[in-house]
Amino acid sequence: MTIWRLAWRSALRRRRLFAWNIAVPLLLLTPVALSEAAAPHRVAVFGVFLVFFGAFGSAIPCVRDARDGWLEEVLRAGYPAPRWLVERTLAGTAIDTAQLLPVLVVLLWSAGGLGEGPVVLLATIAALWFANLLGPLVAAAVRSLAEAALASAALSLLLLHLAGFFRAPLPGWSDIAAAWNPYTPLRAALGAGVGAAPVELSAWPRSLLLVLLVTLGAAAFPTIWGRRLRWPRAG
Repeated sequence: MTIWRLAWRSALRRRRLFAWNIAVPLLLLTPVALSEAAAPHRVAVFGVFLVFFGAFGSAIPCVRDARDGWLEEVLRAGYPAPRWLVERTLAGTAIDTAQLLPVLVVLLWSAGGLGEGPVVLLATIAALWFANLLGPLVAAAVRSLAEAALASAALSLLLLHLAGFFRAPLPGWSDIAAAWNPYTPLRAALGAGVGAAPVELSAWPRSLLLVLLVTLGAAAFPTIWGRRLRWPRAG
């Protein structure tokens, strides 16, 4: 678990940055949690922030590590690419969850939904896992930090839209897309947490299955994305 330990050690040693990553969500989202905004609007704002937090925090550092040659040295030293991917995703998910947990508690407390805390936490971990998993895959497809940010934002917004964060899925293809969307459990859990709707578990198996399949696919075929990350790149 070398990459796991390195990620945590780096995060904890940069205490100022770690504290800011806790404080900024609280400063930005606490007014939303305490506002009189309709529950679906609060769910949408929190969903966008959580997914962006994970996606940007994964893709941009990955591009930087590949550009600077650090990742090339790790893989050249014989560290398996699938193991690097899984450990990096696991560490990023755990760190993001720890940093976002306080603002999630504020949201649930303000809505009287602390009883839904375990469901919200599980859905958040699943969503952050997928967002962190996409980071290296996005980084393998772009050439700069700016492109990584743009691609992460576009892909995240598309998946959030298909999950029904901005509009309830309609019968037909959009309903099918939502049923298999990795962020649908997050929308359902946040909605239950703020009292917008009861917990909906029907779509969770398919959504979590998709997350598992993407994880296994990325780990089983590292050459598809690994070669794009092995060489230092300018930009």
